[in-house]
Amino acid sequence: MIKQLSTEINGLTLRGTAHIPDGVTGQQPTVLMFHGFSSNRDEAFNSFVYMSRLLNKNGIAAIAFDYGYHGESDGDFIDFTFSQELEESRALVAFVQTLDFVDTQRLSLLGMSLGSVAASMTAGQLPNEIKSLCMWSPAAVFVDEIANKHVLQGKSTDTVSQTGYLDFNSLKLGPAFFADLQNIQIYEEAAKFKGPVTIIHGDADNIAPLSYSKKYQSVYQQPTNLVVVPGASHAWNSVAVKETLLKETLGFFKETLLGQK
Repeated sequence: MIKQLSTEINGLTLRGTAHIPDGVTGQQPTVLMFHGFSSNRDEAFNSFVYMSRLLNKNGIAAIAFDYGYHGESDGDFIDFTFSQELEESRALVAFVQTLDFVDTQRLSLLGMSLGSVAASMTAGQLPNEIKSLCMWSPAAVFVDEIANKHVLQGKSTDTVSQTGYLDFNSLKLGPAFFADLQNIQIYEEAAKFKGPVTIIHGDADNIAPLSYSKKYQSVYQQPTNLVVVPGASHAWNSVAVKETLLKETLGFFKETLLGQK
């Protein structure tokens, strides 16, 4: 069953979709999904939709929202900041915990790219409320890129002071996004989560270097699984690598939410 959802956070209406297993009643283990930068709740090539269907077939519900300033949610992209995304992430956890079909003791997070960074920090900020964490292609590089190289995915950020925005794939990204980064402590927050973590990253990712996933491994105190997929790009845009991504993710959630190996 597919159910449309909405909630208001800081004056913005965020719109989402819940995929709920058919024929199942009562509270169910649930995965809350955080999409990537400038993307939406379906994710690139409908990756979150396919993942949701797989989870449903195995008795796990899935929920994904468009962040504010993205997709069908309120707000203009020029006003987006990562701190706002983090605040929305925590609020979305609180919201889904109120839904009658969600088992709050078995609520996990899945993130893609910048959404993975948000998921890791949210799990660290709410360590007793998140059962497990899966990250796809975590883009923790973005802070270093902007602060040290003055670029974002290869585009110079110096133009922001001249034009008032960065032209990011036809979207206007405003100065507040860049000013906000001084408040972001990715790994320090992420390390507070002590539950199961798996990271899935392609070795052909030219946007988010694999070294940042290896750093996640080094900062977590618990054993952390890193699955490196040969030939996989940042967007997981081939049949073979997408199948590996979905299979590894499903196996992780079956183990951590259902206790199945």
